[in-house]
Amino acid sequence: MTVRAFLKEPLAHFLLAGGALFLLAAAWGGEDETGRHIGIDREDLLVFMQGRAQVYDEETFAGLLDRMSAEERQQLVRDAALQKALYREGQALDLASADPLVRQRVVQQMRLLLMEEAAADMSVSEEEVREYFAQNGNQYRFDPSMTFTHVFFQGEGAQEKAAETLKTLRGRAVPFEQAGQYGERFLYQLNYSDASQPIVASHFGEDFARAAFALETGSWQGPVRSEYGWHVVLPVSVDAPRSPAFADVADRVREDALAEKRQQAADRALDTMLARYEIDVEDGILR
Repeated sequence: MTVRAFLKEPLAHFLLAGGALFLLAAAWGGEDETGRHIGIDREDLLVFMQGRAQVYDEETFAGLLDRMSAEERQQLVRDAALQKALYREGQALDLASADPLVRQRVVQQMRLLLMEEAAADMSVSEEEVREYFAQNGNQYRFDPSMTFTHVFFQGEGAQEKAAETLKTLRGRAVPFEQAGQYGERFLYQLNYSDASQPIVASHFGEDFARAAFALETGSWQGPVRSEYGWHVVLPVSVDAPRSPAFADVADRVREDALAEKRQQAADRALDTMLARYEIDVEDGILR
């Protein structure tokens, strides 16, 4: 059996996971879990990185660690120390035994407990909601939208067919509802109502979307090229991007403001808990 074939076997996954847990136990098993001292060395960081990514390849992560900036290493040390601290706090509450097989679950449980306690019964005032909207209004902007129909051609001579059909459509003043009598079947829709620019781009391509939103409304225009062929387009209306009134999105803003407030409270709780520990970093880790 080749190495590639072996790595596809369920047994290989089991052995790799077991090896990672063995490394985790070796890295953490000898420490005084009751004290306030947390030691972080290179091996701790490599074990932490592999466990977080659920990918067990020490050589790859060693390379990633070596290429990290000082700021990235500082954050990594904090995350690894936080995980150890959370585990110890969870162990003090007897959430699980010291078995390394359940260490990750204990850390997750302790993190959730701290976050839930920090954000319990939290609410936001009307003033906080409006302040959040004032600071984050751009994320509630409505995309430009367009109502249109089109006639599609593809393959050899498609552009010429579209140009000839444009003359026919204009000459006969073909209305919106009769567009389906011309051209070829398109992969997506024939008619689009209040379609946002991202939606149009996802169906036709970015170049088509930019061109279509610049067309004059009320008459057949084109030909316009898409990722699939050529189109003759009848734009009915084009609405520019706009910022909604607060009342139109108040409920959504309130949910977002509360979520941010809860996250900030949870982050403070984690920092407060971690501050109770003395973190001793091996020489050369932070440079």
